[in-house]
Amino acid sequence: MDVAVTIAEYKQQLKARGYAASTIEGYGKNLDLFKRYLQGRNVTDMRTVTHALIRAYQQTVMAQSIAMESKALKLRPVKRLFEHLVDSHRLLVNPTEGIVETCRRHRKIGPVLTIDEVKKLMVQPNLSLKTGIRDRAILEVLYATGIRLNELLSLEVYHVDLRDKVLYIRKAKGKKQRVVPLGKAASARLREYLEKIRGYYARKRPRQRRLFLLNTGDALTAGCLRTNLRQYRLQAGILKPVSPHMFRRTCATHLLQAGADIRYIQKLLGHRHLRTTQAYTKVMPVEIKQTHAATHPGADPCELKP
Repeated sequence: MDVAVTIAEYKQQLKARGYAASTIEGYGKNLDLFKRYLQGRNVTDMRTVTHALIRAYQQTVMAQSIAMESKALKLRPVKRLFEHLVDSHRLLVNPTEGIVETCRRHRKIGPVLTIDEVKKLMVQPNLSLKTGIRDRAILEVLYATGIRLNELLSLEVYHVDLRDKVLYIRKAKGKKQRVVPLGKAASARLREYLEKIRGYYARKRPRQRRLFLLNTGDALTAGCLRTNLRQYRLQAGILKPVSPHMFRRTCATHLLQAGADIRYIQKLLGHRHLRTTQAYTKVMPVEIKQTHAATHPGADPCELKP
């Protein structure tokens, strides 16, 4: 079972299963690193990979001066590869059994925007420009729904229901479709974009079905979106690095702070496991503590007196 051939076949399997392009790219890059590690030790057959060898690779990864989550991203594809080989009966024993990527309980959650920062960011797009109207709609959708970058870029015109103010997420992570509410602000901005801008952009590409377009009529790209977010962040004087995923964290955190049930947030974000959503409870503990102190009856002993 040749190492290079087996890894190449697994990459094709990921594509056939409908994994996101970003996931396939990330898995492919880190599996190639693993392949080079094996080649450096003259290992050419997957059947000769042992648990001890995987442990040695794990130690090599853990010794690197990168974030814990980056280390996990290097190990995760290797584990998934061998799980696939066992599930497809190509291997009897999984050499990655018992290998832990990282302890997700201690995973560090990135920063989020404050409500004031969100307000500052929202007013940055110039609404006298077509691109400004489009970008304001994008910002509102990201904040209202907490959808992933790939989910946003994959949205098509017919995934929008402005009457019920919802989005249909058809190309979600893990192929799990869901419906997410837009809210008034996002619905209004999206309606403005659809009525005034999208048709104008799409005249060059009448068959284009993607929701958010460039002025060329082509689908919006991740690079263009990130560039625009950076520009608006600088204009707003926000020091934090603003990204689509930061909007996702911000959406979840603000809902938690407002008292939303964590299971609702789990469904909104499309998390398979509740523990993934629970990680957001670590974000902005000072503000949560202040809210508790201001609202919980037990915070002031005088309130409990009969």
